[in-house]
Amino acid sequence: MILADRYHYPPAFHQRSAEALEAALFSAPAYAGWQALDPGEAAGLDARYDALPELTKQIMRDFFPTGLAPKGKDLADGLLREEIGYTFTSGTTGERVVNIWDQGWWDRSEASSWKLNAHTAKLPYPQREAKLASSLNVGISCEDDLPMESRIVGHRLYLNEMINLIQWQPRHFARMARELRSFRPVILEANPSLLARLAWWAVDEGVELYSPEVIVFTFEFISKIHLAAIRKVFSSALISSYGTTETGFVLEECEHGFLHQNVDFCRIDFHPLKDRYGGPELGRILVTTFQNPWNIVLRFDVGDLIRLHPSGECPCGRKEGLIAQAIEGRASNATFTTEGGLVTTLALDEALAPIDGVRDYHLEQHNRKEYELQLMVKGDEGAAADAGRQALEALYGRDGIYHIAIRGSILPGQAGKFRRTQADFDFDVRELFV
Repeated sequence: MILADRYHYPPAFHQRSAEALEAALFSAPAYAGWQALDPGEAAGLDARYDALPELTKQIMRDFFPTGLAPKGKDLADGLLREEIGYTFTSGTTGERVVNIWDQGWWDRSEASSWKLNAHTAKLPYPQREAKLASSLNVGISCEDDLPMESRIVGHRLYLNEMINLIQWQPRHFARMARELRSFRPVILEANPSLLARLAWWAVDEGVELYSPEVIVFTFEFISKIHLAAIRKVFSSALISSYGTTETGFVLEECEHGFLHQNVDFCRIDFHPLKDRYGGPELGRILVTTFQNPWNIVLRFDVGDLIRLHPSGECPCGRKEGLIAQAIEGRASNATFTTEGGLVTTLALDEALAPIDGVRDYHLEQHNRKEYELQLMVKGDEGAAADAGRQALEALYGRDGIYHIAIRGSILPGQAGKFRRTQADFDFDVRELFV
């Protein structure tokens, strides 16, 4: 549903919503079966959207490669002219998906999102940029060290080519510090957990790092633990950018810390959790993309839990579209209290962040009352373990069984991303929502 009683949506947004709906139902093969569910124009635009199912990765796989393309689009010709290409999603908690990739549309979506933060709004797009991310997700992958010139593509420098974080040695941290100083990017786009590792190295070694004008966080959930480490060594403006490969840039953090919808490029339908799980202010979003000539993405479930801003009055003065207070982690990564209440990744993160010396963590809930917390600690490991146990008891219940393990390092999964919380038993994510 669109929260028109709370947020303002401009006339152009409603027009684009209507155009996207019509194009999907009557032009893209993947949605042909949805036509029978459409109540028609007389029901109103929002009611028509609400009557339709969500687009899943399975549907995208089933109809690949032409299922989301509108009539008249020749994929072979687009590939031949290099107007489009193929890209893979990482598949952190689900199977990977191959997508038709339109770099021009992606860039336009990103440029539009820059207008939602005062620090990027004043910059011409694009800018000299460095990227620090898993090479499985973006950039260039290589088992061997590559020279800097081999990792520069256009105006972008890719700081990491290693496939796994375990491959990082002190020379890689020193190289990143040196290349940031010499390349002097205006924008550093970073996976926050990886940038935090660089920040801790700098603190431990007493190395001063170059601060670009803006650091943009993307690729994963942002831990407050990592954010604190990054703030110790960088004086840059810090911005969270939220989106997916399938949907482009959906939400952008303003200078006051709230996330604003990129209304020129997407529609967001909000579906709350049931009250017992944290609704109605916490829920999932289904995203519909605008202005993409090759992909019609309608009501795509991005999989994350979004907490709404309580009103449409953000201190930054921007009024258009949905405003979110926080991204709380993936619904599939939810864990549960001993009494069955839902705990988001953010809720656990906030409980662990105040513990001295904790640099990373991973929580597995083995069953309804047994939990295992892995901690990566710099300093008093015993005190951190005790504090971690107390935090879990307060959050999950004092009748839980808690195992605490100290690890020398905590590594991402095979897809190159961290899954910080997970339940080892099956639950139906759909049953969590109204």
